[in-house]
Amino acid sequence: MTPIEVLRPLLRGDEHFAVTGATGWFGTTALDLLDDLLGEQAAERVTAYASRPRTMTTAAGRTVEVHALSELGSSIGSTTHVLHFAFLTRDRAAELGIPDYLEQNLQITATVLGAISRLHPRGLLTTSSGAVYDKARHMSCDLTGNPYGTLKHIDELALRQAMADIGGTSVVARVFSVAGRGITSPELYALGAFITMAQAGGPVHVRAQGSVVRSYVGVAEVLAVGLWSLLSQIPLVFDSGGHVVEMGELAALVAQLHGLPPDAVERTLDPDAPEDRYIGEPGQMAQLAEHCGLDFAPLAELVEQTAAGMRAGGGSS
Repeated sequence: MTPIEVLRPLLRGDEHFAVTGATGWFGTTALDLLDDLLGEQAAERVTAYASRPRTMTTAAGRTVEVHALSELGSSIGSTTHVLHFAFLTRDRAAELGIPDYLEQNLQITATVLGAISRLHPRGLLTTSSGAVYDKARHMSCDLTGNPYGTLKHIDELALRQAMADIGGTSVVARVFSVAGRGITSPELYALGAFITMAQAGGPVHVRAQGSVVRSYVGVAEVLAVGLWSLLSQIPLVFDSGGHVVEMGELAALVAQLHGLPPDAVERTLDPDAPEDRYIGEPGQMAQLAEHCGLDFAPLAELVEQTAAGMRAGGGSS
């Protein structure tokens, strides 16, 4: 089944969704998904939030007024469910410096905690990250060496406890690698960089000299599993899974889908370089998808969706 087919039977008709980080990759995809799910009612039943007020347009052509995140705790829309995707990405740590990076992300967490205490939503879905794990697969507690992952760990714990305190449902998706329309800052992601090079006619250059393995799933698929659990009132923490692929194979697939020959992929391999493996728990999301009836898109289709989104201008940053 598609995400819409999975989710529509679970709606009660009184839901009002607050989407934070609405202009990012997960936020824009969530708004598009809710447009499809709610139809004409989306304008009245979805409220968007970001770091500052602005307007944006969904894939369906709906103009959305985006409110400042600081307004989340107000009575806008009588929120029943919070879809929380607001967070400064890991690349911002170097730009801001660790003290400012910590302060700004903790302020985001505090804002959402305050909103939960005032609004008492029935459920909260948030995206965490595979970066919450250290190399030994223990939870990260190193604010200096891994500020992003450690802050995500703190965010998870705080939000889950806040929802438990009010008797609500919390769902946490620990995201590894994703694909799909709405990508923001494609240059920060291997898939986005490969597509950019392929769309320019090649070559597609793989910088990594050693094996680099990632697991890709669609952003909409992560949201579908998370929303299914949320609307079913099943508390859940899960790793995003999907298609496991080495970066050379991914680059070759991107080149092929853009009509480039095999030799368009350039890479210098070092057989002695250590493997870089960053994947979620392999069977976890697959089992959840099977349970709710969700069909995963093939990797080639995910690449094509991402490329189409980039040609159309991607999402808002």
